[in-house]
Amino acid sequence: MNPPKDLVPGIPGYDWVRRDVGEFQSVFRSFLEVNAVWRSHRICDPSISQMIRLEPCQADERVYMGSSTDPPHFYVYQCFFRDLGACLPFTQFECDFLNFINSAPCQLHPNSWGFLRAFQVLCSILGIGVSLPIFLHFYQLKIGVPPYGLLSLSGSKDGGLFTLYSQSYKNFKQEFFRVALVDVDPLEDGAFYFGGLPKFPFYWRQAPARFHGEGKLQMTAAESAAIKNLEALPRPLDCKLVLSLANSAYKERGLESEYPVFPRLLGFVEAHFADVSVLSVCRHHGQEQVV
Repeated sequence: MNPPKDLVPGIPGYDWVRRDVGEFQSVFRSFLEVNAVWRSHRICDPSISQMIRLEPCQADERVYMGSSTDPPHFYVYQCFFRDLGACLPFTQFECDFLNFINSAPCQLHPNSWGFLRAFQVLCSILGIGVSLPIFLHFYQLKIGVPPYGLLSLSGSKDGGLFTLYSQSYKNFKQEFFRVALVDVDPLEDGAFYFGGLPKFPFYWRQAPARFHGEGKLQMTAAESAAIKNLEALPRPLDCKLVLSLANSAYKERGLESEYPVFPRLLGFVEAHFADVSVLSVCRHHGQEQVV
């Protein structure tokens, strides 16, 4: 049982972390338990199954702690895989976002992970390239002053794309375990490193980065067109519904059944992107008009 909040001592070296985060010990305390997670969830692509090992946590271990052991590791919540469809290695978009906000995977609330995951599914349905500037247009990350707790995204001034995965996400805070890297050479570009550096922050960062919309990020014509098309959708879309379509062969049909306006919007998106593609080709050849 976790101790009362007012009895949780601050851990030396982590005074920048909100003390209530330290209330939670991991429920995964043995290899038997984490191996059960490995068997019951799709944790990783088979191509990297020999590169990672799931490890239990010690009683005094907390999700925000930095590296104190070898090999390198990072923490994940079970709900990333059970509920949200995440799969290691993280996608390039997910890595880009974690780097952009300077935060580790478990530093971001699962509902916000739900936005990341649903955005990628929606883009695949619409035939839109998954793009960080497009996503940032619809969201913001407000950060107060230290000490920090879990970080949560909210809709930008133009509104977000999805509902929360759960209005009250319960019990996930103690359901974390380690993903240890096994015989992974940091100097070799691959699933977890690029250019000798981790592809995303492995451990909680003391200075996460706030943002309000896409800011000064430059966008292509296709990205600007995608934003206009996404703004035309009947927002907020049901996050759970969109995520449930991730592995469906009939993604469009799933959205059409819930949102009758979707077939018309999908046709508009396809036609609009065809025009943008032609325009890009014409400009490449020195022409100014769509032909």
